[in-house]
Amino acid sequence: MILALDARLETGAFNGRFAFLFGHCNATAEMADYLLARGVAPAAILDNNVSKQGGAYRNIPIVTPEIIKNHSAQNSIVLIATRFFSEMSAQLRQFGYGGEIVQAVNYDTFTEFSLSEETFSRMTNRMLRGAESLKRIRALYPAHHLVICPSSALGDVYWAMAFLPAFCAKRDIGKTAVIVAGSGCRQVAGLFSVNEPVQITSSEMDELVQAVIFTREENCTIAHHDRPYTDSIINYLNGRFLPFIDYYRCAVFGLEQDAMPTYPSCFQALKETALLIKGKTAVFAPYAKSVFQPPPAFWEQLANEWQSKGFLVLTSVNGNEQPIRGTQPLSLPLNQMKSAVESAGVFIGLRSGLCDILYDANCRKIVVFPDSFYSTTPFKAAEFFALPGWETLLYK
Repeated sequence: MILALDARLETGAFNGRFAFLFGHCNATAEMADYLLARGVAPAAILDNNVSKQGGAYRNIPIVTPEIIKNHSAQNSIVLIATRFFSEMSAQLRQFGYGGEIVQAVNYDTFTEFSLSEETFSRMTNRMLRGAESLKRIRALYPAHHLVICPSSALGDVYWAMAFLPAFCAKRDIGKTAVIVAGSGCRQVAGLFSVNEPVQITSSEMDELVQAVIFTREENCTIAHHDRPYTDSIINYLNGRFLPFIDYYRCAVFGLEQDAMPTYPSCFQALKETALLIKGKTAVFAPYAKSVFQPPPAFWEQLANEWQSKGFLVLTSVNGNEQPIRGTQPLSLPLNQMKSAVESAGVFIGLRSGLCDILYDANCRKIVVFPDSFYSTTPFKAAEFFALPGWETLLYK
């Protein structure tokens, strides 16, 4: 994605043009953040989901794609960062749009529909780099079953680890080596009783998976529910319903419905108990990448309500994230968050991987969902990403 945007930033492609992003999703949010940090303010996010229209991401309005009819090839550019580039591009052309449409990210880095020498060279080099990574990992773990968690999403890694013991028992697998993308996912895997996870970058992960598939590596599992290099089992939702947790239980690992997850056992005690008032603190987690963000006013009103009940309200933040106005920040390593919310008494979080990490925490747990459909499916996000035993709060 960065290369596609950088090339156009360098050539001034955005100067004097309206930049539209098509499809509100995690990748689009990252693209918006990247552009805003470089002085380019997207005009709008186009989205076919009517429940998203009227909302906003970082003050970028989410609108119907038909608005593109009001713009010309000369004064606009459309950036698409989803795997449905062909379909979305065709829709824009059907509207009569003749401007530049940019595929800002290629989800399937090793599937390129070109017979050019340059494409073959690029594909070969990626596979060779992945093969070198695989060779290094195999040198460390020659007889281990490799469990590759290709997504950098914390919740995906959590459920992959939670059902891994049942999978190993069913398949009579002994030693495993877990490979993850990024430090956050390494922390999540480290919550479980597994060997030290192997951490690589996202680009290295794509290359590794390409090599695994190309070489037909044995004694290996790609543990994810929806990547182009799998059977894209998420398409099951087009006809029948299966919740997110069951995707890992049944679709990824092939376990029965009654197979139980193994919850993490490597949490640590909260080291700074002075941060909260035991039993009278509400920890808010308003940030997520997988669902549409509510406006700041939603969280501010919710914080005021809990403060009026006599609760101290803390906002869980990471990196450059800002606390909800009127609340105090709480920045803790993931392995202390369970202890923190159990001491606090209340956790209220936008549906994210942090909610998965706190799935079995012993406190009052409220998960916040957008009242919208999940991706292109006919099911609501609150249905697909449901957390049994949690209270649910919807926003429009």
